[in-house]
Amino acid sequence: RTIASRATTSFSSTLTRSPVALFLTPRRLLSPEKLSLVSDRYVAFRAFSGGPMPLRAFPQYTIFGTTTALSVRSILPQFKRAGSDGVSVERRGKLVLEFVPRAQTGAGFLWKEKTPFSLSVEEIGLCISQLPGNSVELSHAYYGAESDDEGSRSGVTQTSGDSIEKVLTIQQAEGSSVKFTVDYMKNGVGGEDPSGIVFSHTPLEVMVQAGEFEVLKSIFQTSIPYLIGWNTTMDIASANAISRGVERSSGGYY
Repeated sequence: RTIASRATTSFSSTLTRSPVALFLTPRRLLSPEKLSLVSDRYVAFRAFSGGPMPLRAFPQYTIFGTTTALSVRSILPQFKRAGSDGVSVERRGKLVLEFVPRAQTGAGFLWKEKTPFSLSVEEIGLCISQLPGNSVELSHAYYGAESDDEGSRSGVTQTSGDSIEKVLTIQQAEGSSVKFTVDYMKNGVGGEDPSGIVFSHTPLEVMVQAGEFEVLKSIFQTSIPYLIGWNTTMDIASANAISRGVERSSGGYY
């Protein structure tokens, strides 16, 4: 095949793989079929159980312990326009660990009374590099009930000398298991009951078995490129580079 035909195939493959790249591709390079996938607010339709492809998804992995459930979910990065036709990351994403106490009756978990702890990409990297051989302890300043530990700190201040910290401890336990613990601490003393929280069950701990920890570690590793927007922006940059090359070569529609 010619260089132009190979570039065309690669370009089309990139557009299929990256809906965001499709959105930002100059419309003059799109065939009528691909143009039908683009609207002012971007709606892409693909086969999904006989209907349109959903535009939202909620990745989550949950480990159910004896007294506490441990759930991990993602908060994706926020993007912004860069120039007239570019995009960049405005705010990095993060992973959130949620500790959910079991109901006193033993039936089910109290999901509305969970204790979250967010992990930045650097903290995720630290966990990957240190665990399970070494213990990891992370602490976040507690800013009051208005803060959800996901970066919402608007108008919240912390009183000097009277600070409470939310502390996550991860350490190797018996055998190949790993223990995750979250607690509110003040001056190094745990078991604090932060004001403004109606239900406080801390400290909460979950014993994660070896297989479960490998799943968590895999989630940590594969999530980093998405949380910093690397995969998305690289796809867009690649699609743009290919489209420019194809346009210079033949100037046709694809």
